[in-house]
Amino acid sequence: MAFPADFIERLKSANPIAEVMGEYVQTKRAGRDYVCLCPFHNEKTPSCYIHPDREFFHCFGCGAGGDVITFIMKYRNLDYLEAIKYLAERANMEVPLDSYGGAAQNGTRERRQRMYEMNKEAAKFFYSGLSTDGGRKCVQYLMQTRGLSVETIKRYRMGYAPNSWSALKKHMTELGYSEKELEEASLISRSKNNTKKSFDFFVDRAMFPFYDLTGHIVGFGGRTLGDDKRKYLNSRDTLVYNKNRFLFSMNIAKNAAVKSRQILLCEGNLDVISLTQAGFENAVASCGTALTSEQVRLISSYADEVVICYDSDEAGQKATRKAIDLLSAAGLKTRVLTMNGAKDPDEFIRKFGRQTFESILNMADGSVNYELKRAESQFDMESDTGRLGYKDAALAIITKLDSPVERDLYGHKVAEKIGVSFAVLEAEMKRFSKKRYYAEKKRELDDTLRFAGRQDKVNHEAASHPREATSEEYIISYLMNNPDYYSRLKDTLPPEKFVTEFNRKVYRFIIERMAAGEDWTMAAMNESFGFDELGSIAKISERCRAEGIDEQTADDCVGVLLNYKPKQSGDITDDDLLALRQQMRKKNNIV
Repeated sequence: MAFPADFIERLKSANPIAEVMGEYVQTKRAGRDYVCLCPFHNEKTPSCYIHPDREFFHCFGCGAGGDVITFIMKYRNLDYLEAIKYLAERANMEVPLDSYGGAAQNGTRERRQRMYEMNKEAAKFFYSGLSTDGGRKCVQYLMQTRGLSVETIKRYRMGYAPNSWSALKKHMTELGYSEKELEEASLISRSKNNTKKSFDFFVDRAMFPFYDLTGHIVGFGGRTLGDDKRKYLNSRDTLVYNKNRFLFSMNIAKNAAVKSRQILLCEGNLDVISLTQAGFENAVASCGTALTSEQVRLISSYADEVVICYDSDEAGQKATRKAIDLLSAAGLKTRVLTMNGAKDPDEFIRKFGRQTFESILNMADGSVNYELKRAESQFDMESDTGRLGYKDAALAIITKLDSPVERDLYGHKVAEKIGVSFAVLEAEMKRFSKKRYYAEKKRELDDTLRFAGRQDKVNHEAASHPREATSEEYIISYLMNNPDYYSRLKDTLPPEKFVTEFNRKVYRFIIERMAAGEDWTMAAMNESFGFDELGSIAKISERCRAEGIDEQTADDCVGVLLNYKPKQSGDITDDDLLALRQQMRKKNNIV
């Protein structure tokens, strides 16, 4: 049973989709609609359209789509009930849980809550391990080797995973958790060769709980204290933890970042902890992964500037350059910290202290100067060949800048560095920019064709039955935009006549809801369909307006399904599909 339709309507009215999405992405008017860069895949040309009058969005690039509830579920990694609660809180509305028919018993929510409880119990177990004989070396490592205080250890609830392959499993099963639950929470692993044999995921490690923004423990990171070649080990992705979206210590950093509008981006957990202990509470780190676009979007919710504090080795500098591109694409101001005499913030703080770190933090250079200096270091600037090589590398950096002022400023610096007039370099910059423009347009076209040409990842049967799948989509689209058409369909076209399983599922959902007088819109579909499926449904809904589907066209499509007889070979010719499309276009007077 769903939430009452009137509540969902009030909730969506109080949370206009263009307004809500505008809090996460930069939107621009396009007639009566809005357009934006899709928040669910990387792109430079906006392909995501928001339709305020129809209360849904759809990306023509990756296929994402749905209503405001769908968007919040996907963007904030929430289940249906949590998204409803989030939007209700945003609009200062009460959620009618009693009338939801057991909303609190939602299966996914129950599993999520139980996983939170499992992680909390595991964290207690690890924390208590610090006081054991085996935990003494962990305490020594944290306090003496890393210089962490008792208060910091308590604040982050650090712990010790004992040197045992079954200690945690034994403890957790005694609390009533099954091995299946523990495996799903990434607290134990199972042997690949013997599926019946399971063992603790973390063994002989200093443990760092991962807290989400609401204070729940969603996973763990462990630093080996033995001879394990895997120096750091993090939880696998689970129902509550996704490494591509998670940032370590963001639960602490967000409060400081909101005030300073700045985030210190580190590579490791211990870098973050050392900085936080020293008073720099706006520090975060990705866990076991390079910086992702999802993490950048999270950062942009709290800060306008990011100071990259990655390791000074070659791997760290390579990661820095990638991070600059991601952060700059999101419109974030980026600076890069230079740490002479130390490889990372943790070592720098321990060697030189807080005040010295604050000094180099204030002097951190902008990302453009950082890239230009790095490019210069790759060439012999005393030779003509070296200066020309530097010129090309510098132009590749400068022409990426959106601001004409920045391009002019750094262009003058480069011109002076290589000993030519700015007018000469400016002409070269224009040619370089034009070349880059066309290269990016080609790449965007290739991406569009790649998305358009790929097999339907939701309706896998569409490729085998293109004629019927198209007819099904036309019928669904026309019905969603013209609900009164249901009276024509209810006794004529049963769901069993649909050839493809996914379209049959969508059609059945709509007509059964219509028959019962219940909500059949995309708001109600959020409970029964996945995110990718909702994107496909949004695309189908669009076809009615985009392709001018009328009642006669829909009737013709009904005839296609009623007359369908599986061919012996199972193949549908392209000529059949072409004939149907030409017939439909002719009926709609489309040239």
